[in-house]
Amino acid sequence: MMKRLGSVLVVVLLLAACTTTLRVASDFDKEGNFKNYKTYNFYDKGLEKLAVNGLDKKRMMAAVDAEMQAKGFTKADKPDLFVNLIVVKRERTDVYANGFGGPWGWRGGWGWGWGPGWGGGMYNVDRYEEGTFIIDFLDPKTKMHVWHGRGSGFNLDNFKNREERIAVGVKEILTQYPPQSN
Repeated sequence: MMKRLGSVLVVVLLLAACTTTLRVASDFDKEGNFKNYKTYNFYDKGLEKLAVNGLDKKRMMAAVDAEMQAKGFTKADKPDLFVNLIVVKRERTDVYANGFGGPWGWRGGWGWGWGPGWGGGMYNVDRYEEGTFIIDFLDPKTKMHVWHGRGSGFNLDNFKNREERIAVGVKEILTQYPPQSN
């Protein structure tokens, strides 16, 4: 019974460790009239500085295009909004312990020693590059930011279903546009 419960617990912990949730937030110009914005295009100077490979840049742009068009925007040469994309990277290390050990460990209030223990166990270490996707909307007339959205927690070293994960991440960020105060 204990072995079965322990096995189930290990599987649950491993599944929980594999799921990553994108943490999304946004900010905006409280005085902006977002109903006036109907067209968009990408900010070329920002795309030149985008710190991702060409494939991911193309994926991010396609995802933004799809979401903007779904919101009723049209891509234009002289847009109402410029879309600036930024990716910030950082090294991340996650350590997971299964909590099960051998005969050596903490013996329920009796200290360390031999016997049924709760110490020791195996540890899994996962090192990867975590990314934060930033999507900024700039007003070309005023040359000011009008909206800022970000999603953090994207595992940049995971190539499985990458195109889909980028599309979902961009969609989650852009669900906060337009701001609800309008």
